[in-house]
Amino acid sequence: MDRHFRLTPPAPPAPDTSGFSAHVLLDGRFCLDEPIGHGTAAYVWRATDLSSLEKVAVKIFSAPLGHAPEGHEAVREAAALRAVENPNVVRMIADGTISHPATGVQTPYLVLELVRGADLRRSICGVLPPDAAARLGIGLAAGLAGMHAAGYIHRDVKPSNILLDSSTGEAKIADLGIAVNKQGQRDGQPSYGSLSYMSPEQIRRTPLTSATDIYSLGLVLLECLSGVRAFDLPQTETMAARTVRGPELPAAMPTGWRSLLAAMTSVLPEERPTAEQCRLALASLCRRPSAVAA
Repeated sequence: MDRHFRLTPPAPPAPDTSGFSAHVLLDGRFCLDEPIGHGTAAYVWRATDLSSLEKVAVKIFSAPLGHAPEGHEAVREAAALRAVENPNVVRMIADGTISHPATGVQTPYLVLELVRGADLRRSICGVLPPDAAARLGIGLAAGLAGMHAAGYIHRDVKPSNILLDSSTGEAKIADLGIAVNKQGQRDGQPSYGSLSYMSPEQIRRTPLTSATDIYSLGLVLLECLSGVRAFDLPQTETMAARTVRGPELPAAMPTGWRSLLAAMTSVLPEERPTAEQCRLALASLCRRPSAVAA
C-alpha cells in the first residue's frame, strides 16, 4: 500500500432511513447486516451471502428516496454491470426486488462485491507522486477500457465513484447508475454527471462517446497530482471555461504527464486517446516516471 493512501478501517454504521432493518433476507440468500452509506439514489448495506458466508454490499433503490418505484437507476446499472466483466469495475452478484416494509412497494436492489476500503476522495492523503498516480491510472483506464468494449459510457467518473481496496490498493470503478449504452445517444440529453468532472460535450449536451470518460479521468488524475480540482470555479465560469480551453497543467509536472493529460483533456473529443492507449501510456510513465509518454 502506497503511503499516500490511507488504510481505511470499516466504516461505522451509517444513519439509515430506508425503512429496512438488520436481518432482513433478500432472495432467501442475502441477509442484511448494517447500513454503510447512502447517496441520492440508493442506500447501501453490508450483508452476508448465506450460500458462501462472504460479505457483500447490497444497494437498495427505494421509493422513500423520491425515485420512481420501477427504479430506472437500478435497471440501468444492472444492465451495465451484466455487460461489463472487468476486475477494475465493481462486480454485480445478483439483482432483484423486495417489498418495502413500510409501503409494500416493490423496491429494486443490487448485490455487489464488497470493496473493503474508502473511495478515492477519502483515501488520498496529500498529493500523489507521479509513479503512484500512474499505477492508480492504469487500473482505472483498464476498467474504462472494459466498459467501452462492452458498449457503455460511465458518464460520471470522479473520485467518489472510485473505490480503493484497503489491503491491495486496487482501484475499482463504481456507481454505474447513469451509465449509458453508446448506441442510445442523442442531441439535447440532460447533462448527467458531476460538474467538476464533466466533459465539454456533456456541458454542450451533444452526443457522447467513450472520450467523455477519458476527459473525466484526466481531471481525476490531474487532481491526484496537483491536490486541487482543475475547474474549481463558480458554476457559470467553470462551465464556460472548459468548452474553450483545457485545464491548467503545473509547470513542474513531468513532461510525459503533461503530454498525456493535455491529450486526455482536449476540448475536442476526437483528439483524446482511447482508454487502452491511456493504459499503455500510464504503464510507460510508471516504469519511467520522468519520461515522455509514447
